[in-house]
Amino acid sequence: MTRSGPTTFDPLATAQTTLNSPLARILAARILQDGPIAFREWMETCLYHPEHGYYRRGRPTVGRDGDFLTSPEVHPLFGAAVGHVAIDLWRQLDSPATFRVAEVGPGTGTLAESMLRHIHGAAPECAERIEYTTVEPDDRAAQAQNDRLEVIHKVHRIHDVSELNAPQQLIVANEVLDALPVHRLRLMGGTWKELLVDYSSADGFHDVAADVCERSLLEPLAAIDPAEGQIVEVAPSRAAMARSLANSIADEGLLLLFDYGYSRDRLYAPWRRDGTLMTFRRHVPGVDPYVHPGERDITAHVDIDQVQAAAQAAGLVPLPALSQSEWLHQLGAAVFPAVAEAHADTAAYLSARRASETLTDPAGLGRIAVMGFTRGAMEPLPGWMRS
Repeated sequence: MTRSGPTTFDPLATAQTTLNSPLARILAARILQDGPIAFREWMETCLYHPEHGYYRRGRPTVGRDGDFLTSPEVHPLFGAAVGHVAIDLWRQLDSPATFRVAEVGPGTGTLAESMLRHIHGAAPECAERIEYTTVEPDDRAAQAQNDRLEVIHKVHRIHDVSELNAPQQLIVANEVLDALPVHRLRLMGGTWKELLVDYSSADGFHDVAADVCERSLLEPLAAIDPAEGQIVEVAPSRAAMARSLANSIADEGLLLLFDYGYSRDRLYAPWRRDGTLMTFRRHVPGVDPYVHPGERDITAHVDIDQVQAAAQAAGLVPLPALSQSEWLHQLGAAVFPAVAEAHADTAAYLSARRASETLTDPAGLGRIAVMGFTRGAMEPLPGWMRS
């Protein structure tokens, strides 16, 4: 007597322990059928798959109920800082009747809420002029943002930057570029190789080296002195995004970007042997992007030189590069009174005090890069040193 069973071997059926998310099985099947994929494709699928992608599942990603904390979630102080800059910009532009502001990647809507509340309170005449647009491709996230913001300010939502129907005086993006997919390269025997993602039932998802087919990936690495075995991340899509945002700035306006990142000499320093790729799940950082695909955030630091070059090519002028700690401290006179004013309420005071320390901590959120770019003749904006 023989035991009946499948007539063909199914490699996925032997590896259920490694296929620990719905997306894992999809990716494994794709790789087994078509061969290894670029890490850029892996990261893009893990984050943006229409059903199982990390940012498309309809579950909290940001905040205390999510997997990581961003500056707007810490305290309204951050949104107030951005709002203060917006008010100054509007006044410098001679208080236009329509002040177009766009936010890319608005997340939970926390930044927009705190920013708009600050503007409504500090400069209601400016608030009345604001045409606020959110750039959000996900319908569920957009609905949640609208529900949160509709009691404060009318907000118009679009899916992509290309849908902006008029130049914007201010565009803000907080931790957007570091979520764009990256290629991973490794120096092997003095030659850069691209790390692809392969799969087998024995080894699960793993790196495999291949020749670099897109020579443009090597351009950012031309002037660095890497160490043998060093891994780096390269993201051409970030230059394209920065260029698109810059091209959407009006004849006079500001592009304001916040992201973890470094100039090229620091980002690709030889001691940074494993690159900057990180994952986050339930506020626990990790370094293995192949565990629970689609159920954890994947991020890599931004090449600031790349962003600056793209913005300048679109005609914008970079403001002095600052860390978030430096930027907020230079804004302190305008923003941090909220800490002192909370003295009548001990709990509010302590909350604001802790928030200011968290937002400016050089070992944490304070090291985020603040990248500002202007078009048109303007006086120095709040947060940047006045000469």
